[in-house]
Amino acid sequence: MIVTIATHAPTDAAGLVAENLALLRARSGRKVLLLDATSRQSCRQWATERERLRLGPRLTARTVRGFGLSDELEQLYPHFGDVVIDTDGGSGHECRAALIMAQIAVVPLAPDQADVGNRYDLIARLNSARMFNPRLRVLFVTAGSECDPAPRELRAMRAYAAQVMAGGVAGTILHLPALLWGASRPGRCASDIESSTGAAEMAALYEEVFQAACLQQ
Repeated sequence: MIVTIATHAPTDAAGLVAENLALLRARSGRKVLLLDATSRQSCRQWATERERLRLGPRLTARTVRGFGLSDELEQLYPHFGDVVIDTDGGSGHECRAALIMAQIAVVPLAPDQADVGNRYDLIARLNSARMFNPRLRVLFVTAGSECDPAPRELRAMRAYAAQVMAGGVAGTILHLPALLWGASRPGRCASDIESSTGAAEMAALYEEVFQAACLQQ
């Protein structure tokens, strides 16, 4: 299955979510491709460091930019059980193509960004992708600071997600400081730190993402 990360959250959130989901999927025994379709290339650099340090499990990472994503994905997908695509979340070709080919879009969103009036461009982009890809499921993920969002912020998240066809809000709440644990070490991420808050949050999100994607098949 193909999982696309598209976000207006802080730029490090998308890459961290992509890395952790790819790693957890590889640990389950799946053959995983991590595609980095971003300008920052953080996922590709992370995967390169893991390979250099011989950290398991093995996963394959590629960089794809411009109009080559669709063609390359069509060629590579038959050779992998799962593909995780990190995008910049903008209106560029990479994000559009990745959404059109995905079973599920994971959208980390800071609580203060769940504003229909000011962030309607993301809603329009997701709905447009689903017109071409009716099987696409959209899972918004609350990604904030060390504190849990207030009830009114969670209501705003649900109201925002309701504007997107097949959109919903994950029960898992990500705290970015917890996800950054381990990220300062080359090739590591929160899921490498056993019993950490970040590892627990990503494990919970992993279950939601792949359960939701399986329902679409």
